[in-house]
Amino acid sequence: MKKILYFIVMLCCTAFVACDKQTMPEALTVQVPPTKSEDYFEALRQYKDSKHQLCFGWFGNWTATGSAMSTRLDNVPDSVDIISIWGNTYNLTPEMKADMAYVQQKKGTKVIFTIFAHTVPEMFIAEDGTIDYASYAKSLNDTIIKYNYDGIDFDYEPNFGGSGPLCNKDNMEVFIHEMSQYVGPKSGTGKILSIDGEPYHMNPGLSEYFDYGIVQAYNSTGDSDLQSRFNKAAAVGWKPEQYIFTENFESLWQTGGNPNYHDKYGNVMPSLEGMARFTPEQGPKAGVGTYHMEYEYLALPTYKYLRQAIQIMNPTVK
Repeated sequence: MKKILYFIVMLCCTAFVACDKQTMPEALTVQVPPTKSEDYFEALRQYKDSKHQLCFGWFGNWTATGSAMSTRLDNVPDSVDIISIWGNTYNLTPEMKADMAYVQQKKGTKVIFTIFAHTVPEMFIAEDGTIDYASYAKSLNDTIIKYNYDGIDFDYEPNFGGSGPLCNKDNMEVFIHEMSQYVGPKSGTGKILSIDGEPYHMNPGLSEYFDYGIVQAYNSTGDSDLQSRFNKAAAVGWKPEQYIFTENFESLWQTGGNPNYHDKYGNVMPSLEGMARFTPEQGPKAGVGTYHMEYEYLALPTYKYLRQAIQIMNPTVK
């Protein structure tokens, strides 16, 4: 293939010289993706199983079809640990199922899905207003089993527009106790239970039922902002090793987040980089991530800032 490309480039160059000697052809850079061996994938899966800071992302516009590589989970950097599907979580096509199975089995990537956790579907609410939390929890677990997801993420923002019975802390606690039979560290299933948005808006002690709390630290201004956010979470029992800090790449993918993030030493950098370097006063964090991670496929090189964050948290050992 390289010989053919070389011949074509040389032929074009000759043609340009023959037509106009003043026109100088530019060199072409041909990127050939490296071949990945079975040893590579085995080492990748071992890395995913090891203790390290995680890379997480919400993935939208998933179809696994068409010419745009940004619609495929397989195009996400191999070292991403957890992908949460944003939209398109039900009625998966054969292409989507194959795409998900590949990253799960070959790369050891966990694939979960996100739903809004404020309301309860009407089918689980009796005429007197009583909520059947047990049946609702079971129905969500049925979805996990049906599509072979690795868990579920609850988008929970009672103070930012969310409304419904689960905005009540006591109701949420009852519901999470039901969910903990199927997902989370109390279940024994290995399935992930995470909550994003306002993980701190819950009764003290409930955090132990979750694997991860994910804070939407969008457009973060610096270390002091992240520390303040985690202090609120720590007050109700969250541990730093459970906490993931995320940036909004639906809006800020071109700059890697807020370009004026200040760390505690006065250094200025993009906020995703700052999150990767940040360590809460209480101990090492769980990791970092991005919302609409697929937007960064347009960056050159692809997923530039997410790859940089992974390297900062988990430098490659040569």
